[in-house]
Amino acid sequence: MNQGRILFLDAYDSFSNNIVSLLRDSLPVTVECIKINDARFVLNDEAFRHYLHGFDAVVAGPGPGHPANPVDVGVIGKLWSLSDDDLLPVLGICLGFQSLALAFGASVHRLPRPRHGLVRQIEHCDSDIFANADELNATLYHSLHVRLRQLAELIPLARTEATADGDPILMGLRHRSKPFWGVQYHPESVCSSGGPGLVQRWWDAVRKWNARAQPAPRNVGWMSVQLPHDFNVASLVSTIRNSWDREPFLLESGCREGKPINSETGRFTIIGMRGQGSLQLCWSTVDKVFMVAKGECTISRSKADAPDAFRLLDEQLEQYTATDGLAEVPFWGGLVGYISYEAGLATINVAPTNTPAVRPDIWFELVERSVVIDHVLNAAYVQSIKAKDEVWLSEMESLLRLPYTPPFTPPGVESTCTGCIVSGPDQHDYCRKVSACQDELRAGESYELCLTEQTLVRNAAEPWSLYQELRHTNPAPFGAYLRFHDGGEVGLDVIGSSPERFLSWSRSGRCQFRPIKGTVKKTPGMTREDAEAILFSEKEQAENLMIVDLIRHDLSGTPGSHNVSCPKLMQVEEYETVFQLVSVIEGDIDRSVSPMAALSASLPPGSMTGAPKKRSCKILRRLEGVDKPRGLYSGVVGYLEVGGGGDFSVVIRTAYKWFGEDSWHVGAGGAVTALSDEQAEWEEMLAKRQSLLDVLLGAT
Repeated sequence: MNQGRILFLDAYDSFSNNIVSLLRDSLPVTVECIKINDARFVLNDEAFRHYLHGFDAVVAGPGPGHPANPVDVGVIGKLWSLSDDDLLPVLGICLGFQSLALAFGASVHRLPRPRHGLVRQIEHCDSDIFANADELNATLYHSLHVRLRQLAELIPLARTEATADGDPILMGLRHRSKPFWGVQYHPESVCSSGGPGLVQRWWDAVRKWNARAQPAPRNVGWMSVQLPHDFNVASLVSTIRNSWDREPFLLESGCREGKPINSETGRFTIIGMRGQGSLQLCWSTVDKVFMVAKGECTISRSKADAPDAFRLLDEQLEQYTATDGLAEVPFWGGLVGYISYEAGLATINVAPTNTPAVRPDIWFELVERSVVIDHVLNAAYVQSIKAKDEVWLSEMESLLRLPYTPPFTPPGVESTCTGCIVSGPDQHDYCRKVSACQDELRAGESYELCLTEQTLVRNAAEPWSLYQELRHTNPAPFGAYLRFHDGGEVGLDVIGSSPERFLSWSRSGRCQFRPIKGTVKKTPGMTREDAEAILFSEKEQAENLMIVDLIRHDLSGTPGSHNVSCPKLMQVEEYETVFQLVSVIEGDIDRSVSPMAALSASLPPGSMTGAPKKRSCKILRRLEGVDKPRGLYSGVVGYLEVGGGGDFSVVIRTAYKWFGEDSWHVGAGGAVTALSDEQAEWEEMLAKRQSLLDVLLGAT
């Protein structure tokens, strides 16, 4: 049985912790507690509404004061006016019970004499949350009582002895049509009987209501367009950038002479259209706060460790589930973003390197409108998961059917800004670190260490211009042009041409990793046969094999995984500037388990760390420098889509720049083994950064 989540609203009562213990001990749930005057929500109804989406039910607790006083009930009062789409089952206790009654037509009066710490037998209806409850004793802590009026929308469920004026005192009720229940007494008290049974019957009712009330999956609206033979992605994106006032996301599969660089991993290009006030989800390793925002409005901020951050990502995505898009299109809409190397370290409990500022280590934005290009069929699919979005679909379809502009011609060095290297690795220092890595290997601390360095390059050119140059000179299966902006001062530009898939999974839970270990630069006279002779050497094969076994370990340890295999082992793939040694690891994840578990269990990417992973990461943190975070480099970029699929690439051959900085970060490195040569490792690192330096320095 999947564990549920209950939100407990604490009205500053001295028995609140006892109620929370009753819930946790009696039900298969986790309970999160907030105060009724939580500053995030008291004046922000939208933030509270969005926060509630992460829970299955709410318990509104007891407390001092009067239910008609907004200060005494705080956010409890917001529960009763939620829209049908946001409705959650609620159990009100004492003050929560009175607030419920008052909201739906009852009146609240003072008792002739308070009943504090008194135990009374109650009579009940023997149905609903009191079904088969037998005889119940209840501990009372109240000086007010509820009277139902004729037109009240409430059904009485239990009562106890009458007051002096002959009115029985209401002890339990429920709303006629909404999933709201309440009890006047304290079921958690040591002298109350039947408390566990009461909350268990309420939880059964909650599950039935939620099963009935689950929102229907979203419809995916779509149109298809056959593209001309000379179609060019960059020309379309340029047109979109000129037509809309917000930068699109681009996850591009590079092509050469009209054919995908790698049709297995690079068949589709995704153009994500960000909307005004799109949902953004961020988490930082520095403050460990998971933030949900729309545009410039922060919806919620909550403390979360790394596992919770991934769970919260999953929960947010569930709210946009869709089932009826085209099966052959891998992306219908969803979350597009990145997970930094430091966020990956947090998943294996390795202290991240010191970062200069609180910046998102996980950053995703919801894409509800998209254009997906199939480079094999030369077709475009215009899609939206927004309701009643036919006008936009038609507008975008018409745009794609317009006479097409000539293919993009890269500007060349004459018309792009030239750049300069601000800082970079020193050969002597890098070779010393290679030697230090080998000392660790000989000591048995690791089998393989992926040593990296970063170069800072200043270039004032527009990121889109730089990306166009990069995609032309170094097309790759996982090209990326991304701009993140939180509406304030924090933002990030990313341009990339990564050849390496980290992890993808299908909507049925079929997972695939494609680690690259082993690289040969294309130089004049370097043939494929020559490259294969180098890559099939014992040293290169050992590099790849160790990461294959590491990834098999990661996937096999994921809950619900099975059928883990390696259908492709150490085969050479050719790209624009290099030959690479690639393996493929696959497996299945049970449908009852989110594939997000495989993602979080496999970070940071094994091809960028070494094995064993945790010890290797600790060593690399020390050797590379505790004040030199890798940041986005060595992390992953990709999407989590509303149909249940996902695809992430390793952030290599990629440059990124934070808003306010004048330099691009370019990372590069290589796996050091006992068989490594210091000079060869230095030259490999230089080769891996060269395609980006050529663009950023204006040398193409």
